[in-house]
Amino acid sequence: MPDEPEGYTTEEHSQHLEERKSLVDAARESARTFDQAVLAFGSAAFGASIAFVKDVAPHPQHDTLMWLGVAWGCFSIGLLFIVLSFLLSHKACMFEVYEGARTLGKPTLKRKRNWAADLTDWCNYLCVACLFVGLVSWLVFAFENLATGR
Repeated sequence: MPDEPEGYTTEEHSQHLEERKSLVDAARESARTFDQAVLAFGSAAFGASIAFVKDVAPHPQHDTLMWLGVAWGCFSIGLLFIVLSFLLSHKACMFEVYEGARTLGKPTLKRKRNWAADLTDWCNYLCVACLFVGLVSWLVFAFENLATGR
């Protein structure tokens, strides 16, 4: 390779590619684990809140129902964001496959921006935020209704 730095060998290049492959695999597994954990947490929190209303507070204080509504709304929106993240992540990967093929062997060709990857990140952040707000809202509802002994 004419552009390679002095002292850069084919063996070092192979090691770099192998390390890169390992890091890509680790990132993929990390993303998969994050998605599964968030989906499980959101579903469990939603289910636990329904069971709480049914078994612990079947007649909640009227002024606390707003907290329950906010919690259920946030749980629902958070789960929607994680499902959108699944779809957008697939789209982002397919974009990279096509873009990589389009630019292969054309070093001066500018790569297009991967909007699906950016949206995937936003969905992940918004999902976590919604689930957090939902959990806090549900805790306020729960403690208010436990305090009254209902």
